[in-house]
Amino acid sequence: MADDAAGIIVAHGALGCEVRKIASPRPAVRKKKLVRLHAYFERIRPAAFERLDAALRAAGMLANGANPTVRQLEDPGWATMWRARFEPLPVGRFLIVPPWRRVAARDRLSIVIRPGRAFGTGHHPSTFATLNLIEEWCLDRLIGRALDVGTGSGILAIAMRKLGIAQVVAIDVDATALENARENADLNHLARGIRFSAAPLASIRGRFDLITANILSSVLIDMAPRLKAHLRPGGALILAGILKREAASVVDAYRPELRLVRTRIDKAWAALMLER
Repeated sequence: MADDAAGIIVAHGALGCEVRKIASPRPAVRKKKLVRLHAYFERIRPAAFERLDAALRAAGMLANGANPTVRQLEDPGWATMWRARFEPLPVGRFLIVPPWRRVAARDRLSIVIRPGRAFGTGHHPSTFATLNLIEEWCLDRLIGRALDVGTGSGILAIAMRKLGIAQVVAIDVDATALENARENADLNHLARGIRFSAAPLASIRGRFDLITANILSSVLIDMAPRLKAHLRPGGALILAGILKREAASVVDAYRPELRLVRTRIDKAWAALMLER
């Protein structure tokens, strides 16, 4: 019922809801597993609050004796606190830094990432593992073309250019992600080195020496035929965004054309390197 109640609350203008479990002090209702909903609004007038209270009561969604209340919250400076916690992150030869903490690192390739709504700062295990596998495969190789599918923040495409790959194509269906990716490429002075595009994978032409796709297992399985078709003989495909228990199913979708040469496990996540 909490989800249904949250739907009603959001329909009345809430930015979002948080569900918290509570223990009832009354044994008679303890087994009902009561929860408390915290709904967040930019602002809510008394009349609007009364209408919301009436809607929830009419739907039978308030526990007996429950009295919803309004409390004003003061912003403790979340943005400043969050920025202070974003420390430079070493990942193999790379050093991921936010634009407000640019640092020079000896023997490391600096990648400047402005965190936005797009996925990819290097902190998630799937991105962390993919960056390591990219570095591993690029070692002692001259690579002409690379493709990054679902580029997000652009971090993988930027990493490939930093490692010397001549041409990188980065695609994403999310316009917000592409905007963030282009901004990050500018911050790394690679605006002309990466071709960002909203083109679907089906419209991409040609073959690539290296392809990366850090998405979801179900999507990786669906796009297996196209990714295999775009990989050159001797090329590598690096897949991530895969839970450990899903890795075998993903590998099966790419066999027998490709062979698994490396599996990297970071926490509950798996990253795969396959070669043709």
